[in-house]
Amino acid sequence: MPLTAGKKTTTTTYSSTTTIKSARVRHVAEELSWNYGADVVIYDVRERTPYVSYYIVCTAGNEYRLQSLAQTADEALYDNFFELHHKEGRNGSTWILLDAKTVVVQLFTKEMRDHVKFDELYQDCPHEVILCEKEPKYPKRRKVAHN
Repeated sequence: MPLTAGKKTTTTTYSSTTTIKSARVRHVAEELSWNYGADVVIYDVRERTPYVSYYIVCTAGNEYRLQSLAQTADEALYDNFFELHHKEGRNGSTWILLDAKTVVVQLFTKEMRDHVKFDELYQDCPHEVILCEKEPKYPKRRKVAHN
């Protein structure tokens, strides 16, 4: 995400032909964008698949950022009451998938996203490009302490 004079500005920009209605899905995408995920896109795939409602796709600048974004996505899914079913791709991966049943987060390095061409598969679905330039604010789920 481009920086302006070393600081992030205070506006949030959404651009696409369709606005995604789910605030919780948008919160997850905003967290990824805020934490230096590039080209964050939410695809509404409810008309194409009976199992997944939304894909959130994001590009990381390198493999270290990819691991960081995976942690961010995991926490944002939890905070938005999505139960993480499983995670694919770990150390050394250039593509990480977090499956929260109705929401699937796909994290790629730039090279892998260009190679897989994921966006071309779903370009005809309703989608929204997320560019979050201020820190997302939403009620976060509190972790329960176990005694």
